Amino acid sequence: MPKLYAYDDYDECFDAYDTPEQVYCVARSVVKPDNGSELYRFIQDFSADTYRHFRHDHLDRGLCVERCRRLVAGLDNSTLQQLYVEKFNIDFPYILNSKIFENVDQDRLNYGRLINICENYILQKVYNLTAYTEIEYCTRPVRQLDVDLLDLSFIAISMLLIFLVIASTWFDYRLNKNQKNDHYKLEIPCRKTMMLTSFSLKRNWYRLMSRSKDQLNEDLRFFQTFRFFTFFLVILGHCSDMFAVTPIGNPFDREREYYNPESLALINGSQIVQTFFEMSGFLLSIHFFTTRTRLKKVSWSVVLAVIVYRYIRLTPAYAYVLLLHATWLPKLQDGPLWMRGTQTERYMCRQNWWTNLLYVNNYVRSDEPCLQQAWYLACDYQLFALGMILVVAVTKYRKFRTHIFAAAISISYIVPALIIYFGEFDGSYINRLQDERFIYWYEEMYHLVYIPFHTNMGCYLGGIIMGLIYYKQRKNYHTGNRAWYLQLIWYLTVPIGFLCLMSNMIFYQYNFEKPSIWMAIFYPTMKHMWIFLGAIMIYGVIYEYSKVIKGFLNFSIFVPLGRLTYCAYVCHVFMLKNVFFGTREVGYFSKVSLLSKVITVLVFSYFMGLILALLLEFPATAIQKHLFAKKLESATIQPKVSPVIPSNDGNASSPSA
Repeated sequence: MPKLYAYDDYDECFDAYDTPEQVYCVARSVVKPDNGSELYRFIQDFSADTYRHFRHDHLDRGLCVERCRRLVAGLDNSTLQQLYVEKFNIDFPYILNSKIFENVDQDRLNYGRLINICENYILQKVYNLTAYTEIEYCTRPVRQLDVDLLDLSFIAISMLLIFLVIASTWFDYRLNKNQKNDHYKLEIPCRKTMMLTSFSLKRNWYRLMSRSKDQLNEDLRFFQTFRFFTFFLVILGHCSDMFAVTPIGNPFDREREYYNPESLALINGSQIVQTFFEMSGFLLSIHFFTTRTRLKKVSWSVVLAVIVYRYIRLTPAYAYVLLLHATWLPKLQDGPLWMRGTQTERYMCRQNWWTNLLYVNNYVRSDEPCLQQAWYLACDYQLFALGMILVVAVTKYRKFRTHIFAAAISISYIVPALIIYFGEFDGSYINRLQDERFIYWYEEMYHLVYIPFHTNMGCYLGGIIMGLIYYKQRKNYHTGNRAWYLQLIWYLTVPIGFLCLMSNMIFYQYNFEKPSIWMAIFYPTMKHMWIFLGAIMIYGVIYEYSKVIKGFLNFSIFVPLGRLTYCAYVCHVFMLKNVFFGTREVGYFSKVSLLSKVITVLVFSYFMGLILALLLEFPATAIQKHLFAKKLESATIQPKVSPVIPSNDGNASSPSA
């Protein structure tokens, strides 16, 4: 079959040809149907397995215009007419929207016919096939650096943040006249002075590295380790996706992964995000019920106050990264793929930034996402709001607590089951390679099943119920059930979870008839298995089924890493773009190359997250606390009682913590 990806050498295109018009075009080709061709029929049969194979009639090309011009110059008019293929009916998404890139219409007018003939020359000569080829975008060796008001605003905000950090650090240093080591660890009595030290670099460093003084947060310190390793697995999944989004020279090796049960567990590892939802629900529940006894009264106003408080805390760092993607990201590198990875981000962030800041980007314009992986932040925020309503409801109406939880559990199970049935979907989320090529933008199940909050309620709700149970046991000084069978199940939690992911293999092997009642039941059942696995895992760690494992999970290095996970998560898309789209040649897929990319993205995401946390997230959180915490306390907390304000290490699940 024709190569799925074929790119001319990018630098050679500009260096080897002495021509005033140096242009390199990236294009998509769709092989023209030819049932008389045995090869074409083979391509169709092979591509018909959409669950495990790419569409091999959909080709990705990078073509040097000058090379094509010299190639075509030696052909007669009759040959040129035969090699040019007009656009025919194409019934699948094959190219990105032209409005994303600049000057595409003019480039298609200037070079469209040339590129079409050039690609068909090779296809006809080697494979006796032809294709319709359409330019996606063209790039040149020297790009004009266009700077607009939004670009300047990012620089201005960055300079302001740096100035505030320097000034606040200097002011904090001047306050420490006696050079006390614990000065930066202590609260200053004067609120205005504390405001002025909010950006102090040394004070925020201690906030990052310090141990929590709150006993509850100390008991749940292992959650920071869960956050780190869950984030690692999230990056592993996203890097795996990127090997289908960007060109590779061995796509058949990528396809073979879909025949390997162990590899399919990784491919279906998107379920791991349910761990974040479960932790978030657990921490919301335990903190709410812990502070409930100090509330003047439980009213619905608490819900609005806490939701607004959370919005103010999460949004500054998030908005800063959105602005970076909308401005300077496309200007950082070049190469044949750079525009595909970053110009799309620039366009979509400038068009749809408001969906992100309103945390509705998992519903509104989700097919043109800015910071695509931020769908999780929107979903988590919506689930947090729903969770607050739920915990207030079960507190105000205790007689109906069982009924409320039963109704919520039923809804969380029935809603995704109905969507699976009436949408005629499979009993598992299917990661098709062809859909990965466009990062699921055009994949119906992604939009209707994977990212909406109403299909992700189950594990969050399970976390809330787990938090309530733990609160009751903790209040009664419960020592935990150490029955042998519970400990056995606890040790088997990870293998069982791995087997659950592997069980989805049946949907890749067999195309079951749809709609199907059993698949509608299977989907929410397997998804909610994480509730029970997570409950057993957390229970065993809390009550120390293994001192060695709990000692590792409580290792001090994971505390700052867990606290940085939110900023690292927000930044990791930036790193994915640079690592995968900054390349100038076709890549190679292997487990070693995957691991190297994962480590690179992980390390630099945490490094960038550290800078973002010290410059913006921690200062913004401190300012918010000094400005609004007292008002929130006076409205909801009984006087003369020291309030428990959730700290960085306990108030929500990362990455949104």
